[in-house]
Amino acid sequence: MSTLSNLIPSQTSLGAAALLPGNRFFVRAVALEGEGVTGQVALALEALSPFPTEQMLVGHVVSEDGKQALAYAAHRRRFTPEESFAWPDDCQVIPEFLALCGERPAGAGVLVHRGAERLSALAWDATNPLPVAICVADIADADEASLGTEAAARAGLAADTPITTVTGALHSKLNEGDLVLEREGGKPFTVTKNGLDEADIRDVDFLEARRKKERLNLVLWNLTRAAAAVLILSLVMEVAAAGIQWRAGQLKALNESRQDDVLEIEADQATASRIAEVRTKSPLALEMLAIANEQRPATVEFTRINCKLNNALEIEARTTIPSDISAFERALKEFPEISGVASKDVRARDNYTTFTFTISFKVDTLRKSVATAEALKAEEAAKAEEAAKAAEAAKTAAPTTPPGPTPATIGQTTPIAPVTTPAAAK
Repeated sequence: MSTLSNLIPSQTSLGAAALLPGNRFFVRAVALEGEGVTGQVALALEALSPFPTEQMLVGHVVSEDGKQALAYAAHRRRFTPEESFAWPDDCQVIPEFLALCGERPAGAGVLVHRGAERLSALAWDATNPLPVAICVADIADADEASLGTEAAARAGLAADTPITTVTGALHSKLNEGDLVLEREGGKPFTVTKNGLDEADIRDVDFLEARRKKERLNLVLWNLTRAAAAVLILSLVMEVAAAGIQWRAGQLKALNESRQDDVLEIEADQATASRIAEVRTKSPLALEMLAIANEQRPATVEFTRINCKLNNALEIEARTTIPSDISAFERALKEFPEISGVASKDVRARDNYTTFTFTISFKVDTLRKSVATAEALKAEEAAKAEEAAKAAEAAKTAAPTTPPGPTPATIGQTTPIAPVTTPAAAK
């Protein structure tokens, strides 16, 4: 920007646009009808300009309602090659009077801006939102009144049209892609993002090349952002991996410090599993023998007992009454835990009859019966313990009486409880 300002001292070069002197342009207001704004503006300039459009630097802005365009053009020779070369590629190049187009009066009127080197007069009629005539002159060549009168005359306004004089530096800035132009202390004029290329006075080829460059820069910027994101993500993953590795080392050290406890727990679990396995899978020889002995006749004597295959009991026995063998077999078959009884080797010898029983058991039913019996025993033991505690509590709470017979019991005979033997109870 500093190079441009040095080459063109009369030029305002601030912010997002290079504002060129307005007295190097001729300006026309163009009424628009329908689509094809650029074509309508080009036809209007061809009709008005004495030079071919190829030799002109042209641009235009369109009103918000799309019914009016303000076209401006300057011959290429009005700018030296050094001046053209100094125009920045990354900003708009437009005439400075566009910064005053947002200060439309309430009705028809003329606005005269006094700058550092130039006077700019913009005339509006009562209907159009953009100026219909613009006049620019050096301060040494005109004054506010004469220039305002000339602008009013070009616009076809009445001689008594009010003229307003303002001052203040002209500025430009970008706002979300739109170009905002304004006078210091005045109202802004906005050129939308879609209208920036039409407002710029440079060649179409240059503008197209700039658009391609902007697209390339956008792609490169997105790639740079993506690369930065990948780099940050990689850094985060590295930090996370280091944290996980540190935590894994802590856990490993903790596990190693508790290795003895782990081995002890594993040994206890193995023992518990072995005990459970023995309880659930070990042969129930004593229980099977108890069932067989429960129905044994008094004359039958067991001479040899053998537990076979964890679910069968082989009993060798003798009796003095042969008929008790069949009675014993029938009694065994009535038990739900027994699936079958097979007898063999029935022999009479001396005063005894010997025989062999192979008793097959239903293991699952037998284990269930044993578990039920154990549960009942535990319940009875708990009840007995509770009764003992209650009796002890009652004994402690009862009042003590002096020893000796009470009056109610003197002369009475104490009853003696009968004694019952196990045989008699049976």
